[in-house]
Amino acid sequence: MSGSDPGPAVSIDTCERHLNRHRGRTEPVSEADRTPLTFGQLSVLRITARWPTDRWPETYLSVVVPVPAECPLDRVYAGLRSLCERHESLRTHFAETPRGPIQFVRPVEDRVRIATIEDPGADESAAMAIGRGQAAELIDRERDFGRRFTVVTDGGRPRFVVLVCDHIAADGFSLRRLSGELTVLMGGDDPEGRRWLTETPVQPRELALFQRSDANRSSRTAALAHWTRLLDTLDPGVFPVPDHGDQDPGRIEAVLRSPGARSALATAAERLGVPAHGVLLALSSVALAVVSGTARVVLTLQSSNRFRLPWQDLVSSMNQYAPLPLDIGAAPDGFGRYAASVQAAALRSYRFGAYDIDEVTALVRAERGIELGFDNFYNFMAQDIMAAPPYPAASGHASARVEATLPNRQVGPRFDMRVRGGREMPVVIRTDPRVLPEDRLHSLLSWYDQELRRLAVDAEVSTQALYATCESAVARTAS
Repeated sequence: MSGSDPGPAVSIDTCERHLNRHRGRTEPVSEADRTPLTFGQLSVLRITARWPTDRWPETYLSVVVPVPAECPLDRVYAGLRSLCERHESLRTHFAETPRGPIQFVRPVEDRVRIATIEDPGADESAAMAIGRGQAAELIDRERDFGRRFTVVTDGGRPRFVVLVCDHIAADGFSLRRLSGELTVLMGGDDPEGRRWLTETPVQPRELALFQRSDANRSSRTAALAHWTRLLDTLDPGVFPVPDHGDQDPGRIEAVLRSPGARSALATAAERLGVPAHGVLLALSSVALAVVSGTARVVLTLQSSNRFRLPWQDLVSSMNQYAPLPLDIGAAPDGFGRYAASVQAAALRSYRFGAYDIDEVTALVRAERGIELGFDNFYNFMAQDIMAAPPYPAASGHASARVEATLPNRQVGPRFDMRVRGGREMPVVIRTDPRVLPEDRLHSLLSWYDQELRRLAVDAEVSTQALYATCESAVARTAS
C-alpha cells in the first residue's frame, strides 16, 4: 500500500501547505461569522470533552462510497470540494469563548485536502480501514475541519471514497446525504442524492439561531420541564445515570446476524400491533433488567431531532440523548401491552430530544449534585423492516450466527445496542466486560434470536416469561 500524488491541482503536499497557511490566519472572525452552537453540536462538544482526547478518533463516523466505473480522479476531487461548498459543517471551526462555545464558518479551500491511497484489489472493508487510518489523529476543532477524505485507487483508477467525520460535523443521516450527493456528483445513480442536489441546503448556523429564538421558546421550555419532571419523579438511585463512561476504558462487542430474526420481528410487530422499534426496545429493557440486576432501568435513546421543516435534511450533528426510564416490575404481564406502553413512552422521550445540554447539566447538578451521564444505549436503525407473512416457526435457525467483532470505541456507554438494517438485521452490542463478559454477551444475543422467533408465533407471551428465559440464558454462562 502506498500513497499516490493526485496531481498538481490537488497535491496533498500543496493542500497541506495551503491548510497550514489557513490555520495560521490571524485576521479576526467578524461578529457576523460568530454563531452559538446548535443543541446537537453542543451535546457532542460537552460529552466528548469528558473523554480522553486520544480516544476521540474512535468516535468519528465513516462511510465508504463506491466510485462509478468511468469516473476519473478529477471528478472525484471536484465532487468532494462541491460537498464542502454546499455544506458549511464541513468547513466550520469551533472555539470556546467567555460567552460560551461558538462556531465560525470558513470559505471552502481552493484545494480541499484529500488523501489518495493506491491499494490494488481493495474491497469496501479494506477501504474503510484505510480511510479510518487516515483519520486516526485527533481533529483539533479550533484549527481543523471535522472531516477527512480518502480516495482508494487501483492502478490509478479511483475505486472508493471514504468519508470520515467528527461527530460534531455530521451524524449518521448526514453521512447518508453526503454519500448520496457524492455518488451523483461522480456520475452515479442515487435518487435521494439527485433530489438533494436540486435543493439549497439549510445550514447549522440557521438552526442554532432558530433554537435560541423566541419562535422556539415554547419547545425549549417544554424540554426543560420534561427533565425537571424526571428528576422530581424518579429516585436518585435510578436517575440520572452517573457519568463514568470514560473512567474505565475497555469494551467488547458481538453481533447477531439472523435473517430469521428479522422476519420474526416484522411478523411479531404486525401481530402485536406495535412498531418493530417498540417490540425490540421492550425486549431490550427486559434484557437490561436482567443484566443490571434491577427492575428499574433507564435506557438512552438517540433522538434524530429531524421532525420539523426545514431541518430534516440538515448536514450536521442533530442527534441528542433521550433518557427512557422503565420499570419491569410494574410492566403489564402481556408482552404486547408492555411493548405498546414502551413505544408510547419512547415517543414522548423523542419529543423532548432537542435541548440545551448546558441548561440540563446545571439542573442535574443543582438537584442531584452529580454530573449528568448517559448509559444503556438503544439505537434502532433498521427502518427497512416490513411486515412479513406469518412466520414459519420451524425454519431459519441455522441461518443465525453470533460473532465477536472488534469495537471502534473503548470508551463511552457500558451497554450500547445498535440495530442495523439489511437482510440479516445485525444486532450489535458493545459492552464493558465487567458488566457483561463475552460468553454472557453471546448468550444474550442468542436469546434475542430465540425470543423474536417465539414472539412471531405466540402473541400471548408474558413479560415475566421473557425475563425468566433471559435470566436463564445469561446465568448458564455466568462464572
